[in-house]
Amino acid sequence: MKKVIIAAVGLGAVLCLFLAVAGISALTVNGAWNTAQTELQAERVLEGRIAGQLLVWMDNRDWAEAVIAAFNRHYPDVTIRFENVGNVDSRGKVSLDGPAGIGPDVFFMPHDHIGNAVIDDICLPFPPDWQERYAELLLDAAIRTCTFEDELFAVPISTENIAFFYNRDLLGDTPVPQSFEELTAFAEHWNNPVANRYALRWQVDDSYHNYFFLTAFGMELFGPDMDDFRLPGFDSPGARQGIEFHTSLRRYYSVNTADATWDATVAAFQRGEVPFTITGPWAIGDAQRNNINFGITKLPTINGNQPRCFSGNIVAAVSSYSKNIPAARAFVDFLVSIEGMTIQFEQTGRLASYKDISGIEGLRDDALLMGIMEQAPYADPMPVIPEVNQMWDAMKALFTFTWDNLLSVEEAQEKAMETYDISLLMAGKSRMWSNQ
Repeated sequence: MKKVIIAAVGLGAVLCLFLAVAGISALTVNGAWNTAQTELQAERVLEGRIAGQLLVWMDNRDWAEAVIAAFNRHYPDVTIRFENVGNVDSRGKVSLDGPAGIGPDVFFMPHDHIGNAVIDDICLPFPPDWQERYAELLLDAAIRTCTFEDELFAVPISTENIAFFYNRDLLGDTPVPQSFEELTAFAEHWNNPVANRYALRWQVDDSYHNYFFLTAFGMELFGPDMDDFRLPGFDSPGARQGIEFHTSLRRYYSVNTADATWDATVAAFQRGEVPFTITGPWAIGDAQRNNINFGITKLPTINGNQPRCFSGNIVAAVSSYSKNIPAARAFVDFLVSIEGMTIQFEQTGRLASYKDISGIEGLRDDALLMGIMEQAPYADPMPVIPEVNQMWDAMKALFTFTWDNLLSVEEAQEKAMETYDISLLMAGKSRMWSNQ
């Protein structure tokens, strides 16, 4: 594995740091929080408490080199070695490499890996006062995914979610729909099924993209805290109402699920053929390369309710096998600062997991990503319990069979529960066993 070693700055840089830290407060959204953080950084450097070596695993070399160089300007006595390790692979590797003494001090993973990481005891909790600061700064839902028994075991660094994309040129003088009622009214005069012309195209049976139809009517996936696998919610009244509404949209997008592919939906929007689609930030680049004049905003309301979609977060953790915990925590703390988040956006284009991104230069001026962030407060991080693996096919059954008119809503709910239960049994579990 290729490695990059960035040497520590000489001792003379400590004096430069001492003279410079007072001016860093302009870099943050919350001045008081930043001033306290800056003083803490200076204190640690001057007392010699933050020094030594670190190994960090990150998935982007340019980002790693830029953030390590910036970190060393604040902590010149820390030598950081970087290894390029994918986020999805990191948890399993830490479980093996950590006990062997060759694992990282800091690593990243998707938020839905955190539950197993805590069970495997591979990440250290952060101090309570740090947890309080992060709770003020970062999205509440993202923080909750990393909190177990009131302790914070990782810090959300980036987030993503779906939103509502609209083509300004095709919309013309019509205001951007704020509700599905306004959206379907637009479709009434826009649609022409004979010409395969539809106002809204999206992946109609994909569980990730259609979850929001269920939340709009109050369905709770895995209970109110999304942590009880015995309560998938597919047979609930909220799910029934959500599926009924979802299926009613077949009138405005009259195709079978097999024909609602990426190329026929999101890619069609990226080509400028469709006024509206529902997708995420991963679809922005191709639309821009095609010079589509488009905007992004939060999902339209349904019956006056703002639906909640899924979100995914990348989190940073300090390994429980770290040989330099103070420096590892300081590195994560720098990542979540305004300066660190700005570097992340500049190098990767990822969205910061902040409640308020107005302090992040570049991101705050990106109208498209700001549109994605409009939906972020109305996003549920994908569940972290292991049974989420059994959820996807069962949820898809709700949408597929009803949209294609193969099952009634009630029959599709029964099918979803049956699919979920069979999948659980194959994993050695059951909703009926009381000793789990």
